[in-house]
Amino acid sequence: MIALALGLLLGAGVAAQTDSDGVRLPEIGDGASRSLSLSQEARLGRELIREVRMRLPMEQDPEVRAYIQELGQRLLGFADGPDFQYEFFVVDSPAINAFAMPGGNIGINSGLILRTQSESELAGVMAHELAHVTQRHIARRLDAQRGAGFRTLGVLMAAILLGMQDPEAGSAAAMTGIAGSIQEQLNFSREHEREADNIGLQILARAGLDPEGMPRFFERLHQATQYQTRPPEYLSTHPITENRISESRARAQQLGRRDVQESATYQIIRTRLLVSRAESTSSAERHFRAQLEGNGDRNAAAYGLALTLTEAGQTEEAVELLETLIDQHGEFVSYYLALARAHWAAGNEDEALEFYQLTLELFPDNYPTVYHYADALRDASKAGEARAVIRRHLQRRGPDAALYQKLAQIAADANVPHEGKLAMAEYYQMHGQLRLAIEQLNQVINANDAEMYDKSRAVSRRQELVADYENRMR
Repeated sequence: MIALALGLLLGAGVAAQTDSDGVRLPEIGDGASRSLSLSQEARLGRELIREVRMRLPMEQDPEVRAYIQELGQRLLGFADGPDFQYEFFVVDSPAINAFAMPGGNIGINSGLILRTQSESELAGVMAHELAHVTQRHIARRLDAQRGAGFRTLGVLMAAILLGMQDPEAGSAAAMTGIAGSIQEQLNFSREHEREADNIGLQILARAGLDPEGMPRFFERLHQATQYQTRPPEYLSTHPITENRISESRARAQQLGRRDVQESATYQIIRTRLLVSRAESTSSAERHFRAQLEGNGDRNAAAYGLALTLTEAGQTEEAVELLETLIDQHGEFVSYYLALARAHWAAGNEDEALEFYQLTLELFPDNYPTVYHYADALRDASKAGEARAVIRRHLQRRGPDAALYQKLAQIAADANVPHEGKLAMAEYYQMHGQLRLAIEQLNQVINANDAEMYDKSRAVSRRQELVADYENRMR
């Protein structure tokens, strides 16, 4: 529903000009900022991402989440656009889909990651969605519709939230709001899709990735689904035609491959998703052993087999596979984390904790390492050390909902429950549940045994969230 409504919301544009590379750009002085200012769009984005965190099944694997965020930031470094707080996140869904939201929020379904075959293909989809944001297609659509723009925006935003509760009702609301101008929106959608393709291809080339990854993935997806009665969600909001594929391929060939630098982490992450979604450990084991004997990526196959064997309790072979990978191919954080996990599964807790600590020393502030290390410390009845690891990461790297939730659990074990309530308040706030967040802060404020520092933090934060809540109610 989010992809449908936002796809329709992105589906219109304004007149454009052509730069020296043949890419159509907004006319200088266009009315985007008149309809929706940067600050308004950022605020709208913050509200919607809260709802997404609360309503959609988000990917829980910290390594997958960290990789997509890192790849997104790599692309962002070569994109020209508004200074939003960009967030790239993964939805835990087998559906092939990706979508851009206001204010720099870009979602990728895990099913789409699995459908790609290279990092350049995945990055091609992400760069396309990033271009929707940097070119301000939402604001430009509002300006194109003049007075009807905000009415349509309101209808579609309401449809998004309604659709999260009742998909059929949400779809009906969205279609009611756009029925009067469907053909006009379809035409604009093609223009915006073309622009997002062209800008996305430039971003890919600048980032050192293969621009042909975008048309290659589009063509394979088009061919695989053209006879399906119900195409993937991505094709519903991003129509792919043979003409569009040929245009993007021609543009990619003009840009050239240059020096393509794809990260080996892509295959590691894709393998993690394959393992977590396998029907059984026995079927996964057969798959990866066959890959080891074939002509595919043997490193990814060995890694996937090690993860599968660890899950199956065959830790001796898993450790051997991972140690070989580290010896032959150097220091990859995922190899070290998998090795620590294998030792833990084998009952070697001390050795596992040593590997986690070594990994954190080799990869300071690495998010997945912090996440898994804190879990292991807590399970080893070392809640105080786990708490310190998470607090240090939050102070250095900023807010993270999953770490706030973990900190709340660990704080209770470490006998600092009020810190846990403060952490849960932040977790609820990031999921849009402001009333629950305020309730956590009230418990700290009213607690007789709370430290003055914790009470002061709770009072200050409560004032901010109450003001935020009142604004949302208005």
